[in-house]
Amino acid sequence: MSNNSTNIIETSRRYAKAVILACNKEKEKVRTIKDNFESFLKLTEEVCELSVFIESPLINSKKKILILKKIFKKLKLSQDFENFLVTLTNHGKLFLINKIHNEFVKLLDQNDGTLEVTVTTTEPLEKQIEEKIKKSLSEKLKHKIKLKKLIDKEIIGGIILKVNSIMIDNSIKSKLSDYNSSERLN
Repeated sequence: MSNNSTNIIETSRRYAKAVILACNKEKEKVRTIKDNFESFLKLTEEVCELSVFIESPLINSKKKILILKKIFKKLKLSQDFENFLVTLTNHGKLFLINKIHNEFVKLLDQNDGTLEVTVTTTEPLEKQIEEKIKKSLSEKLKHKIKLKKLIDKEIIGGIILKVNSIMIDNSIKSKLSDYNSSERLN
């Protein structure tokens, strides 16, 4: 991982922690901020111009704040979240809003005792298999499990599990790769 991406993740994590601290860990305030995050990010996905506006370094922070305040009136966001967005804009970090949201969700999960496990398969998992995986991992890891499901046809078959920095690759693609490597050595 490059130094720049490490800095971006660390900066995003700091802002996410600051949001949680600003809520004094009050569950209702945290839930409101989470809902506000999701509403705002949904709007940025739906309105391409807003996304471009947020990421543009060519628009100065004062102009961005004026436009954001107009958006705030339409979205009816909490004052805490509005202040947070203004602070991000003043510090030139509004473009990190998606990454800050990701870190915010990770921190909430961490505080809740939930681990995110990435499951990669070639086809969507059946609900029954998904529940089995969650139950088995929950028992072994002693945490609540939240599955992040990815579909990747290139793994040919099998499954890849990733928990934090640990990856268990039981895909056909990796088995074929291992087989080809061992064939070359013999």
